[in-house]
Amino acid sequence: MTSVIGLDPSLTAAGIAILDDPKSAETPNVPRLLTVGESGRKGATLTERATRVGRQYELILRSMPPAVRLVVIEAVPVHNPSPNMASLYQERSALVLRLVEFLAKRGIPAVDVNLSTLKLFATGNGRADKTEVIASMKSLWPHAIIKNDNEGDALSLASMGAQFLGWHEPELPHHYAPKVDWTGVKR
Repeated sequence: MTSVIGLDPSLTAAGIAILDDPKSAETPNVPRLLTVGESGRKGATLTERATRVGRQYELILRSMPPAVRLVVIEAVPVHNPSPNMASLYQERSALVLRLVEFLAKRGIPAVDVNLSTLKLFATGNGRADKTEVIASMKSLWPHAIIKNDNEGDALSLASMGAQFLGWHEPELPHHYAPKVDWTGVKR
């Protein structure tokens, strides 16, 4: 069985959504959702921060099923973070790049999607708030148990990927043609 993974990367609470190919899934309308991570501490050394990135990397990889067809990741923002957020920005970037490198070495395509595109796909509004994304995903996936906004975002990302692969049909006008660069992903 192959799966599409949606990933909202974070060190404290990475949201992961797993959608199995409906042709072989036991329950094709029930996504698997989970959140993994740990809190950090202010003033952590560079070594402690790097070690924490490594632990989160391992947690995320262990959460993925063995046969992954595609991973859709929330993109790290391209703007410069405020000085008090710089280390979190660095850590998240390091985590994403490490995960994408792992996937690339195994021939698993990874695609990043910016937050406004994720929100637009989920709700029809690129400026929607977290509760609106969760509500939209609960409507789209009524059997899903979405515990937090990280899982809601991850489910939106996985839904985009599964739709691109033809596993699910678009249901609402804003589900058609989200502006995502699918280069390198074979249908």
